[in-house]
Amino acid sequence: MLVTSGGQFPSFHFLIILFIIVTTVRSGSARITSTFTRSEWPSTDIPWIMKLLQFQRVTMSTAKALYAVKLPSIEVHITQGDYDGKAVIITWVTTDEPGSSKVLYGTLEKKYDFSAEGNVTNYTFSNYSSGYIHHCLVHGLEHDTKYYYKIGDGGSSREFWFQTPPKIDPDTSYTFGIIGDLGQTYNSLSTLEHYMQSGAQTVLFVGDLSYADRYEFNDVGVRWDSWGRFVSEVLHISHGFGLLEIMK
Repeated sequence: MLVTSGGQFPSFHFLIILFIIVTTVRSGSARITSTFTRSEWPSTDIPWIMKLLQFQRVTMSTAKALYAVKLPSIEVHITQGDYDGKAVIITWVTTDEPGSSKVLYGTLEKKYDFSAEGNVTNYTFSNYSSGYIHHCLVHGLEHDTKYYYKIGDGGSSREFWFQTPPKIDPDTSYTFGIIGDLGQTYNSLSTLEHYMQSGAQTVLFVGDLSYADRYEFNDVGVRWDSWGRFVSEVLHISHGFGLLEIMK
């Protein structure tokens, strides 16, 4: 503590210190606490075998995206591809045949000046066989830039976009969401829609994710597939990070 020779705290110095503390606290308090709460308890799993458009609690845009399981390429996800935010990894799944692992991309809609070649893999677990899982690293991107990209071949191709993060700087503003224990319930749907309305640029999924541990054998893989389709509405445009869960 700063004191004078007489043992009393100088009011001028006190005001300076108080001003520094107040301005520091104000500049550092940029976070916002949401008042959002899940409305249903206990949570009820979404019955994926029924058409989601039949549920009144599902918005039309989200239902169309979730019901896109019939499209040739599904479960389209983006994750950050490097530490600087100048690369992304685009992941998608094709069902009937592998197809191309190439990604076309550019800064203008439907005009793709660049391309990147990825790889494809699949796996089996018990009686379950996965789809063809494509991973493609797209690097050398510019910060804070909107990119359009295209995956797939011919009539089965699909087009999306993503926004790269701003350049790293102590004063850079960046909004991201953290979602834990998402699952695949009506509350999960409400949570995702709330995140999409927040304007966040990245989402961090902290487990648990699909709640596949309640299922056995081939149903485990099916459960993960349904979760992948479920979050595709968010992750084909927003960078996502999550935990890797392994079934032993």
